[in-house]
Amino acid sequence: MLFGLDGVKVALIIVFACLFSGILSGFPVAFAISGAALISFGIIALLDTGGILMHQVVDQSTAEYRALLDSGVAREAISRFSYPDLPRAMEPLFPGGWEQAITRNLSFIVNRMNEKVLAGQSIETLLAVAMFVLMGITLERSKIANDLLTTMARVFGPRPGGRAGSIVVGGAFLAASTGSVGATVVTMGLLALPTMLRNGYSPELATGVIAASGTLGQIIPPSIVIVLLGTLAGELYSAAQDNRALLAGCTDALTYIGEPAVLSVGTLFQAALLPGLMLSGLYAAYAFGFALFRPDKAPPIAAVDTAATYREPGQGMRWFVIAPTAIVFGAVLMSFVGISV
Repeated sequence: MLFGLDGVKVALIIVFACLFSGILSGFPVAFAISGAALISFGIIALLDTGGILMHQVVDQSTAEYRALLDSGVAREAISRFSYPDLPRAMEPLFPGGWEQAITRNLSFIVNRMNEKVLAGQSIETLLAVAMFVLMGITLERSKIANDLLTTMARVFGPRPGGRAGSIVVGGAFLAASTGSVGATVVTMGLLALPTMLRNGYSPELATGVIAASGTLGQIIPPSIVIVLLGTLAGELYSAAQDNRALLAGCTDALTYIGEPAVLSVGTLFQAALLPGLMLSGLYAAYAFGFALFRPDKAPPIAAVDTAATYREPGQGMRWFVIAPTAIVFGAVLMSFVGISV
């Protein structure tokens, strides 16, 4: 055992160190994650081959282990966590060698891809991921995102902390459009961060607002993460309800609970809408509250109106903020009371 730690713990530390170093290296995240996986596996395989990484398992040659099997306990249910009093033995992380481990994992990945994507029923749902990515690229290439942030800056800019508030509102709209954190953060960072820093905004507030608003893409529907998690959670929920019905003596979940055991992506979208809007409001409230107590760190920025059609701040607030907000909250309220919209 290395440093007296279990081999699994050491392997996790190696994976974390490689992933952290890869992200900080400056390479694109996709290359950093895949490269960190290969490098960490190589290090773990090298240490395992040398007999350095060992971990504790239940000793299957003891009488206690055989007694559990004879009592009807399934072999898969016996582990050192569920039965901590059983005698233990030391074995390598890869009992059959790293070659067998990589072969088994590659075959598992290929089979899951064939089951879930090529031959499964979730292909229609997973197609939404590609559509969201295409939507984000379209917004960036067509300059719609730029126009959105410029409009929000004109609405909030003349007020202390207004540019930070415009970032939150613009980030919420971009998150709902792209469903991606990276696209939202990069777009807002390129368009808004230089202007904020040049006009005396606190670097901490400017970067913090951009990063926090970008994460709204994870929760405000439509979201790529919710689509992926919804597909997985739906399958787990259906399997759990079927097992629950079998334990109760029913043939299927429909007979037991009286309704299909389905957890759709649309249901998760409905559940995430209100928390996403609340987070947007809290972020904006923090930005304006910070400007109220520290006006020198979030000064007002005069908007440049090239078309000479700039509205007064009050008029812009009414049409660009109050009206859409009223429509959204009105639709949510109507759905809660059962009115179809």
